[in-house]
Amino acid sequence: MSAFTMRGQWIFAAPLPFIGAPSGLRPYLHLPRPDSIWVSWWSDADSQTYVDFGTSESDLATTVTGSRDVFASHYVYHSAKLSDLQPNTYYYYRVRTESTSSAVFRFRTAKALGSKDHDFKALIIGDNQIVEKESAGDTLHRYEKLMERAVTKIRALHGNKPIEEIIDVIVMPGDQVDYGNNQQWRHLHFYCARIVSAHVAIMTTVGNHETYGDSGLDRYRRLFRYEEVDYGGIAGPDGDTYYSHQMSNVVFVHTNSEIGSNATQTQWVRDITNQVKTDSKVDWVVSICHRPYQAEQYLGDISSWLRNTAVPILNESEKHFLNIGAHHHIYHRGQVRDHPNYHIISGGSAWDQYWGQSGREADYDDVQKSINQWAWQLLEIDQAAEKAEVVCYGEANCRLPADQRWIYNSREIDRFHRIKGKEGPLQPTVINNFDTPQTQPVTIRSSAYRSDTDELLNSVHYQISSTNAFTDFEIDEIVDYENYYGDTGAPDYTPVDIHAGRNILEYHLTENRLSNGEYYLRIRHRDRNATWSAWSPVESVEITGSASSSPRISMASQVVSAGADVSVQYTHGPGNAKDWIGIYKPGDTPGGPASTIWVYVNGPAGTAVLANSGKLEAGREYFAAFFENDGYTEMAPRISFYHGNRPVLALAQNTYDEGDSVEVDYSNVDQSGNRIQLFRAGSVPGRDQPVQNQVLSDASGTWNLIGLEKGYYFAVVMSSSGSIEISERVSFQLGERIASLSLAKSHFPHGDDITATFANGPAHPKDWLGIYRKGDDPGTGELILYHYVDGRAGGNATIVEDVPVGDYFMALFTNDSYTEVSNRVEFSVSPKNFKLDAFNYDGQSGEARMVWKTQSHVNYTLQKSYDLKTWKDVDTYPGNGGNVDITTMVSEQDTRSFFRIVMSD
Repeated sequence: MSAFTMRGQWIFAAPLPFIGAPSGLRPYLHLPRPDSIWVSWWSDADSQTYVDFGTSESDLATTVTGSRDVFASHYVYHSAKLSDLQPNTYYYYRVRTESTSSAVFRFRTAKALGSKDHDFKALIIGDNQIVEKESAGDTLHRYEKLMERAVTKIRALHGNKPIEEIIDVIVMPGDQVDYGNNQQWRHLHFYCARIVSAHVAIMTTVGNHETYGDSGLDRYRRLFRYEEVDYGGIAGPDGDTYYSHQMSNVVFVHTNSEIGSNATQTQWVRDITNQVKTDSKVDWVVSICHRPYQAEQYLGDISSWLRNTAVPILNESEKHFLNIGAHHHIYHRGQVRDHPNYHIISGGSAWDQYWGQSGREADYDDVQKSINQWAWQLLEIDQAAEKAEVVCYGEANCRLPADQRWIYNSREIDRFHRIKGKEGPLQPTVINNFDTPQTQPVTIRSSAYRSDTDELLNSVHYQISSTNAFTDFEIDEIVDYENYYGDTGAPDYTPVDIHAGRNILEYHLTENRLSNGEYYLRIRHRDRNATWSAWSPVESVEITGSASSSPRISMASQVVSAGADVSVQYTHGPGNAKDWIGIYKPGDTPGGPASTIWVYVNGPAGTAVLANSGKLEAGREYFAAFFENDGYTEMAPRISFYHGNRPVLALAQNTYDEGDSVEVDYSNVDQSGNRIQLFRAGSVPGRDQPVQNQVLSDASGTWNLIGLEKGYYFAVVMSSSGSIEISERVSFQLGERIASLSLAKSHFPHGDDITATFANGPAHPKDWLGIYRKGDDPGTGELILYHYVDGRAGGNATIVEDVPVGDYFMALFTNDSYTEVSNRVEFSVSPKNFKLDAFNYDGQSGEARMVWKTQSHVNYTLQKSYDLKTWKDVDTYPGNGGNVDITTMVSEQDTRSFFRIVMSD
């Protein structure tokens, strides 16, 4: 057994024992305020709700009568609000009903808003929805183990003081349950947090799993009282599902990734940011969004709203220093590209995720560490030093055998910080002498890292552009001093620093990396306080000797607004005085009809702005071409674009019953023969044939879709040629259980691969195949095995993992949910190696008795031979899970007989 230490070695350690929480009723705290807190607990049927509390364990003089909410039979939720409390004060309390009373517990109220007199600490632990226990007979869930480990470590770091004397709040970034039903809220989330929930308040966030079985989040709203809290009077318009709260001088912004780009939520984030900027009682802002800012596995399965909208708004204030995400079940940490802001994936202990599982992985330069471990984090704010620090502790690895899994014993795997008011690194320089043309390979060298502080070098940012304005890039890469990506594989699965031994003050241009021509380059340094230096002075370099030079042109978008000028970026041109870019209509041959607009370029690279001046017609396609030296020789592939309005599509709903007609409203359309097209999910417009097509002649209207087969679809407006998407897509589904799923056979010997064929899926990044035991229900029954299908609408998927002997069904589920989108296919797995339970031979009668246990859906054929060459069927016995007990004649001749049993579907 071994444990991992960053930049260190593996050491041997035995897993710490698990003690578990004491028995008895243990309440749950949430919504901590300087003057109040909510207390809740579950019972089977009790009708009374009381909380006795006071500032002394021996004098619980105040009693509050709370309320009860009957969710279902045996699911009674009791809650009470303790009010008129004093800030930063310890209170003792017990909860009771007519039949049960708890032990006496202690908690500490939140510090006064804006308080900077005391340090602040928060436990970050989330995405712990797994129901699975670690081994047979185990009474602890993964989440329960992770929570106990976190509490044990935090107490050990602080002299084993009670946890409520150390931690101010526990922050959870979503997927507190696997399925949002009563059973999992009570017996998973509340139960597994019981070691700490009676002493420190927990604040949750909506994840995708909370919505399964509770799509409107009605249950979630009934459990928590987040609608009562806000920062600065800016309430979350959707009540409990997204909210903000201030503790001391820290504002936590809990967003809802499941509604994402909702305009109301976006405005709420902007309102909070605008107020934070000038609020002297707020120094730190932490945002929480279940779907993360970035991910190096399951590429694209992030919150685009968070990345492109929410974080840029929040980063308008440097008080925002941390975004906490989840959804991916590994730990990850990175830095936002241009701001002193960190983003993490907390790690949790949910469904197994490991390197190589997703089939699509990438090393992004805004992620510094991705580590396949179940982890939690401790956020500490040192008020005197104006320093926020996050330390991450690894506990377990899903790839290790169950008896070795929890070997890390709270091993520190990451530590990062943000200190206010600290100067950044000094400006670097490029120290190469580029006075003469350079032939690659070439190494770009930075000056040594320099700083007037004690901060060390974290990153070097290299930019190489063909323009001195750095409007387009040949190289735009951030290189960190350490970059944990991947692992060593079996047996230890050690995280790998792929930058170990790399001198990040050097950047190597390999042979032919840049085409011939002149380039501009600059660098900057980032320290471990996430602060950038100024850019270095710009240097120029001429590259020669490359095998080929390939001029290129590009445009930021294939849709240019009506009346706007056209900007075309060009690179790797020959640099002739009269190289030029022209715009033509489709079908025109340069050198025949005159160009609609043209302009000479300046040098081998840059941006050409072609002034429209009313020369381009709205609602038409054009193409841009790059020509050599006042001639008509085209040096680069053409770029097609559309000039005109961007149409807007809208649907009344996203889900329709089979047989319904679907109305797609369109507006802002140029009346020019553009066409609205309907595709099945997974199709590529311009390549695949549309299901339906209609040429548009009006600026607005409704497209009625009638007679559609059930399926997943999207509509989009295309240019008249059908090659350019000029609107955003709108997607919908028609019917249920749309996808089809099949297996080549219904029985598999144990250990054999199982290949499934599916079609007409919704093509979401985390669509998955799930295997359940026959008769179980997804979301509540045990998930035997899952396999992501890599965002494909159809194809084959092979299950290579071990499926135990038994009877099962398989179905296709969409977008990491428990929504079944295909038919169920039943199959069985039987023992591969057959074994007789009994064989008895009676020499006098010449008969043999054979007994064996059968597997359902398997046929057993008894065969007989006298020479081991020729076999004759004796009889066939269909398997039903019971025993076969037969007697057969051993020999019909004066010779030995041989028997064998053959299994088949």
